[in-house]
Amino acid sequence: MVAYIEKYHPELISNLAPIVPPMVASARVARKKYGADIGVVFIGPCISAKDEVLRLGEEAGIDAVLTFVELRQMFDEFTIRESHLEYSDFDPPLGYKGSLYPISNGIMQAAEISEDLLTGSVITTEGRNNMIRVVREFDARIDHIRRNFNVFYDEGCLMGPGTSPAGEKFLRMTLVTDYANKRLQDFDKEKWESDRSTFGILDLSRQFTSDDQRLPEPDGEKIEEVLKMIERQGHADREVGCESCGYTNCRDLAIAIAQGLATTEMCHVFSGKNRQEYIQTLRAANEDLARTKAALKESEEKARHEQEAQKESAEIIATMLQNLLSGVVIVDENLHIYQSNKAFIRIIGEEAAMIDEVIPGLVGADLKSLLPVHFYKMFSFVLTSDEAIENRDVQFGEIKLGVSIFPIRSHKYVGGILRDMYIPEVRKEQIITRLTEVID
Repeated sequence: MVAYIEKYHPELISNLAPIVPPMVASARVARKKYGADIGVVFIGPCISAKDEVLRLGEEAGIDAVLTFVELRQMFDEFTIRESHLEYSDFDPPLGYKGSLYPISNGIMQAAEISEDLLTGSVITTEGRNNMIRVVREFDARIDHIRRNFNVFYDEGCLMGPGTSPAGEKFLRMTLVTDYANKRLQDFDKEKWESDRSTFGILDLSRQFTSDDQRLPEPDGEKIEEVLKMIERQGHADREVGCESCGYTNCRDLAIAIAQGLATTEMCHVFSGKNRQEYIQTLRAANEDLARTKAALKESEEKARHEQEAQKESAEIIATMLQNLLSGVVIVDENLHIYQSNKAFIRIIGEEAAMIDEVIPGLVGADLKSLLPVHFYKMFSFVLTSDEAIENRDVQFGEIKLGVSIFPIRSHKYVGGILRDMYIPEVRKEQIITRLTEVID
C-alpha cells in the first residue's frame, strides 16, 4: 500500500500515517531489551516486508525476512517436526490484542480505535481492487469522504502471499480469534502497561519518499483507438469491465496498452474472439490442406501410372531395338553414345563388344574412338546442319554398310541406322529396292 502511494499517488504521501510497520517496531523493542548485537528475523505472511526492510535499510533493524512458506520449507529441509518439540509460548513483552493483527480490522481493536459507523472515523477495506478504488476515491473526493482508511492489499494478513496457497480465510480467522481469546484469559495487563511505559520512549516515526512512476496519460483519441482495437468501444466507462485482464475496467486496460504496459491479448474477451476466429481460419486451412493433399495424392497416383506406362513403353521399345537386325545408335552433341543396340555393337566389332561387357550399350562411349573419321564426320554434319543423310553406302572395314543418319532433337541428339549390306535379308531387300528404282 505504501509503495503504491509513493509510486502512483505521491501527492497523497502526507496522508500516510508516519509510523513504522509493526515488524520494525517489534525489532526495535527486541534490540532494546536484548541488545543491539542480536540477530533479528521477521517471519510473516507478506512478501512486501522483504522490500520494506530493504528500503529502510539499517533503520529497520531486521537482518532477514522469511515468509511462512519459506519457514515450512526450512522445517522440511532440517527435519523439524512439531511432534518432536516441547511447546512454549512467545517471550515477553507480549502484545495485548496484537494477536488480532492478521485480521484486517484487528489492528483497530488492538489500538482501540472505533469503527462505529456513526461516531468512528476509520473505514477498513481489503483486496487489490478495493485498495486501488479507495485511493482513487479518496484522492478525488477527499472533501466529502473525510475518513481515515485502514487498507490491506490482500484479504488481511492471514491470506497474504507468504502463506500456504488455497488457505481457508474464515477458518484462519476463527483460529486467530480463538488463539487471542486463549491468551487474554490469563494475560498480565499490569505487566503489559509497565512494558508500554518502558518501550514507549522508542522513536517509531518514519518518513516517506516520492518515487513517481506514473507515465503521462494518453489523450482521449489514443484511448479510443485502443478501445476500438480490442472491440470495447462501448466499455470505456470507469466502472465497466470484467477485470479478468487485471485492470479494474476497460478504460484502464486501454490506457495501459497505449502506455506500453499491457497488450491486447490481456483482454480475454478480445483474445477469446480472436482465438475463435483463429480456430475457424485454422479449420478452413486444414480443410484446404486436406483437399490439396487428396489432389496431390491423386496427381502422384496418376504420375506413378504414367511413369509405369512410360517405363513399360521404354522397355518395349528397348526390346524391339535390341532385336532389330540393323544397328541403331543415338549420340549427343559431343558424339557420346546415348543408346545403342546389339546389332550396332556386332557391326562395330570385337573392341565394341569388349566395352559393352563393362558398359552395357556403350552408354557414354566416344563415337570418334569407335568409327573412322569419314564415318563419324557424317554424324557431326547432321548435328551441325540439322539435315538428314539417307541410304548412304559406307565402306567399314571389310563390310559395306547402308547408313541413314537423322536429327532427333535439333543440334542435341542424332540417330543412326546401320545395315550390313552382306546380310542375306538386307541384300535381298536392297536388290529389290534398287531394281525398282532402275525400272522407275
